[in-house]
Amino acid sequence: MRHPFRTVKVLLLLTACLASQIALADNWQPLTGAERLQAFVSGATVDIQIRPGVTAVGAYHPDGTAEIRAWNETFPRTWEVKGDDQVCYTSEEGQTNCYTFEQNLDDALEFRARHIESGEMFIFRAVDGKTRQFARENVPGEVGGMGAPSASEIAAQLSNPNTTLGSMNAQFDYIAYDGDLPEAGDAEALRMVFQPSLPYPLSDTSNLFVRPAIPVIFDQDVPESTGGFDSKGVELGDISFDASYAKTLPGGYVVLGGLAGTFPTATDDALGLDQWLLGPEVALAIIRPRGVAGILVSHQWDVAGEDDYDTSITGGQYFYAINFADGWQVNSSPTFAYNHEARGDDKWTLPLGIGVSRTMIFGGRPWKFGLQYWHYVESPDTFGPDYQLRFSVSPVVKLPW
Repeated sequence: MRHPFRTVKVLLLLTACLASQIALADNWQPLTGAERLQAFVSGATVDIQIRPGVTAVGAYHPDGTAEIRAWNETFPRTWEVKGDDQVCYTSEEGQTNCYTFEQNLDDALEFRARHIESGEMFIFRAVDGKTRQFARENVPGEVGGMGAPSASEIAAQLSNPNTTLGSMNAQFDYIAYDGDLPEAGDAEALRMVFQPSLPYPLSDTSNLFVRPAIPVIFDQDVPESTGGFDSKGVELGDISFDASYAKTLPGGYVVLGGLAGTFPTATDDALGLDQWLLGPEVALAIIRPRGVAGILVSHQWDVAGEDDYDTSITGGQYFYAINFADGWQVNSSPTFAYNHEARGDDKWTLPLGIGVSRTMIFGGRPWKFGLQYWHYVESPDTFGPDYQLRFSVSPVVKLPW
């Protein structure tokens, strides 16, 4: 049998809880008025610990400009008061986010911001007058915030060849081959290339890069002198590298120059050149709010190692990225080569590429995921790649310096 007094006690308890929640809700007062909001944001510094050991700092200037400093990179913005109750910021890529603000009447130094579109709320405190400090558990996600870059802002910077963002890049390639050799159309390869990028900032516009590319071959069909193909794997390929200086010029242009080289590290002779290669490298890119486009060219000669043959290869990479909302991009970065020592129609290796990528933020760390398709419009007639699929994963990391 149900006890009526127990039921009444439960109802009283629920009523008390509801009244308490209503009272708490009433303790937040909206910040309204254009002049009040202008004064609240103008000159403010926003401080967020986005990950343990990683802090993002935003600075909002009276002239309507702003910048976020995070992961060793600077993300420019503009800001303005919209209407009577909103503050909106616009990233360099044209993405706008608007917020309303409320103040805790029980604690005059505590505020909360609400994202207009998503409804997400973030608690922060006003310290030292103009400093806004967010609680760690209230760090904004992919839309970013007043003190944290968005996924779209980070995606754009990861496509910049002169970015100061550190990243650990893993590229997984499937390659299908073709050619005049018997059974060439059945040959294929599966490999992974690991390429860390840890730029060393020299100034606000220039960086030093030393980037190794470490290939691991899981499966590779290689021609045999007696005919047919032999499958190789798991093996290490020849490690290549570039050491370069990059500078961003007025107008959004990036120039880069340095050295490119290859070490004879292949664990199977059929998977490498058995030579040390070295040569110059140059690149030019143009950065715009909607994206980036550029080309990198290098030339390598054999400088040591196997001397039964000469190696002279002009290679490089053309790249482009078109920015969209929510961290999405249409992009590709195919690599090409011209082998000066090859015979006749075996000199060129040239693909056309298209791809899509998305940058997402998990636990405060940005990750970029990409998928590309390359179709080779020029390839050695004897034996060469026909098409290629590339899946890439690139987490952003804190620089060690």
